[in-house]
Amino acid sequence: MRIAFGLYLISYFWNLQPILEMLFGTEGLVALGGCFPYQPSPVPTLFSVISDKSDSVVWSVTLLGMLAGALLAVGIFNRLVPLLVWICVSSVVTSVPGNSGDILVQCYATLMVFAGLAGHLGKPVWQLPSGDNPAWSLRLFQIQIVFVYFFSGWHKLAYAAWHNGSAFHYVMFQEFWSHFDLTWLATYPVLTSALTTLVVFFEILLFPVLVWVPGTRRLILICGFVFHTVIFMTLKVFVFHQITLLFYLAFLTSDDIVQFRKVGRYFMRTRLPEKMNSRAMKAEDPLESRSCV
Repeated sequence: MRIAFGLYLISYFWNLQPILEMLFGTEGLVALGGCFPYQPSPVPTLFSVISDKSDSVVWSVTLLGMLAGALLAVGIFNRLVPLLVWICVSSVVTSVPGNSGDILVQCYATLMVFAGLAGHLGKPVWQLPSGDNPAWSLRLFQIQIVFVYFFSGWHKLAYAAWHNGSAFHYVMFQEFWSHFDLTWLATYPVLTSALTTLVVFFEILLFPVLVWVPGTRRLILICGFVFHTVIFMTLKVFVFHQITLLFYLAFLTSDDIVQFRKVGRYFMRTRLPEKMNSRAMKAEDPLESRSCV
């Protein structure tokens, strides 16, 4: 988890740099005296402490966040680096208009601080692990994502579009939120209604309950992975799905990792070469392909 989150932070801060420059850069909104989109942060941030508003400051904060992510991934100064990560993440999350995904990144960084201070983040990558870490630090990550799912589903029930099953119907009509045209799905109201109900059912009941059952834990994690991957590939919803999948790592045991590796190796070494060979044979023998037609 530490390594995955550290690598993710490198990408996270790099993608935030243009937004930070637009707000706090030399030609940014704040530097030119414009009105800030949101109210000022009630707590000090790197941008409020550093009075100079310039591109160099933006790049300094960006590179500091990326450096903190790299140090976290490598495993150096595991008790202090998570605090630096939290300062960098909190500075950009409270300064930049964000979404629920950014808040989850801040929650992840906060839980990393607790795990780091307790000495539960392991050793550097070049040293062998010393064994299993205490369960309470992982349990905090698990409880956090379960609460996120449950209250996200509970919040959806307050809106008529989710309550009557029409939310996905309207989402498919909004081409702005889609990576490609999905309006054809709106012509199947039964399908969009079923997807809407399934999302609420998954968030408010399936995941919060079945993820604690040993017999269904792997299945519900796989379903959640597919669920977030499909949405990430089809809709323009940023940050939330990536950080949510990082929370899934808290539920994986060493046996789960071994099993997933075996399945991955099986498909990479057996199933994938078989399909490639079959396609190559069909391409080399056009008469056979014609006879099949």
